Amino acid sequence: MMKPKQLGLALVRWRPDSDISFGERGYLPMPTHPKPQAANAFSLLGLALWLLSLFAVAPAWAGTVVFPGEGAVGLEPPGAMTKADSFAGFQDSEEGASILIAEFPREAYAEIAPQFNAETLSARMAVTGPVQKLTLASDVEALLATGTQTQQGIAYRKWVMIAQGAEVTAMITVQLPVTSEAYTDAQIRDTLNSVRFQPRGSLEDEISRLPFTVAERADFRAVRTLAGSGLILTDGPKDVVTDASQPLVIIASSLGSNPSVGALSEDERMQLALNAMKTLTLKDVQVESTDVEPDGDVLIAGKGIDQEEREMSLRQIMRFGPAGHVRTVCMFTAEQDIAERCDRVGQAVTLKVRGAGMKAEE
Repeated sequence: MMKPKQLGLALVRWRPDSDISFGERGYLPMPTHPKPQAANAFSLLGLALWLLSLFAVAPAWAGTVVFPGEGAVGLEPPGAMTKADSFAGFQDSEEGASILIAEFPREAYAEIAPQFNAETLSARMAVTGPVQKLTLASDVEALLATGTQTQQGIAYRKWVMIAQGAEVTAMITVQLPVTSEAYTDAQIRDTLNSVRFQPRGSLEDEISRLPFTVAERADFRAVRTLAGSGLILTDGPKDVVTDASQPLVIIASSLGSNPSVGALSEDERMQLALNAMKTLTLKDVQVESTDVEPDGDVLIAGKGIDQEEREMSLRQIMRFGPAGHVRTVCMFTAEQDIAERCDRVGQAVTLKVRGAGMKAEE
């Protein structure tokens, strides 16, 4: 059976019609199962759906609530699902099945919930029936959408649930090929009903568990991690940016291991980086300059227009390793002018020695 390729996270804003991106009013990452659609420059639901496209593996124990990466959200993984070691979630690589857990600020639920409906989600997947309201343990409110989606020529069954815990809002995305008979709808629903919350650890503890290190933050402030595989930074007092008043820096590593990445030529690396720029949901995105460093890093500078008709500067640094890549993207206004600081951060990212196989720490 053909398995989906997992080259990594896309960077986009969130919108009900995109899997993960920057939401119109805050940060929300989404997995790259489906290709992100256009969205407002700072939309929570869009950002969240973007994170839905990440996935890799490590052992878990069915029947016991497991909290990937020691995060605030856990569940009882079904069947042969195993805990991933390069993102927050679970995977059955033999079946091509995945569960992605993304955490957002608790207040994000109030923004996402009104947009979490069949009409909005239909731009990202074929929704089956109306969105269902659920009550999990401890009276936790949740919304569940089910349907199908085709990615890279493979048709998937898909479940997307958002739930509001005491400290965080969780988005759990389950997907498996429609040809798979390893998991029943009842099993998946039992898994979603098993979602539990625990107190969050410190942000620095979460950062220490990411599959990469950032040796230089260039005076940016870390805001939160994304699905155990990404990091958001900014410069300013707001943790949730609802406009262009503060710059955004997002670092996202590819998930799993793909040896073909290490064999890419310079032209192919450049094309991959240029394609990644196209996933940004600004209007009229233009590439102004490109460069390939001696170590193979690809640097791209450009600009685009957000939904408020503001011109935004873009900076992307993509680093490659034997079996994966890591991407740093900065979005800022001309007045903020953080290009040099952005480059310092992007070139200081080092992948840890794990399945992702990026530039490993010594």
